[in-house]
Amino acid sequence: MNPSQSILLIDGYNVIAPAAPPGRCADPLWLHRERERLLGRLRDHLPEQVRRLTIVIFDAANPPIVSGHQHSGFGVNIRFAVGYPEADDLIEELIVACATPKRLAVVSSDHRLQVSAKRRSATVYDSEAWLDHLVAGRVRLAPGVFDRLVVRQQEKNEQDESSSLPSQKEVNAWLKEFDLE
Repeated sequence: MNPSQSILLIDGYNVIAPAAPPGRCADPLWLHRERERLLGRLRDHLPEQVRRLTIVIFDAANPPIVSGHQHSGFGVNIRFAVGYPEADDLIEELIVACATPKRLAVVSSDHRLQVSAKRRSATVYDSEAWLDHLVAGRVRLAPGVFDRLVVRQQEKNEQDESSSLPSQKEVNAWLKEFDLE
């Protein structure tokens, strides 16, 4: 996916933090499990056309060894901020690179990112409230974006249907073949 076309940027650890703050558990795998839990929720609750245009950004302190710093998983694009002091720096870069910032929603409770997103006319959602809405089945994106995606999907489905129908020339040929003209 071209990052400039994204419609949803999610500050991954910022969304996870309210659910599992670091001092709450001595389990060394808690971060991995919480990451997987968040990604599973996105897979389960975001429509496929939204997932394809979503980037979840995590700090790079402990990226999974097998995944590298950028990959797709759970139907979303996942980036670890390798080479950046923190994920916020990468998220700001992605906000600036967005070709259509009015279509962009940024999910983070970080005020620095909220200011950066608003400066570009992107929509901002606090992490905890956004996740609560998502789990309740109410996907929150920039205004009008979901409607445009639904219309685009309907148009694609109609094109797929019409391309599978035989042309009038083919119908006439079959009618002639079976003496039904």
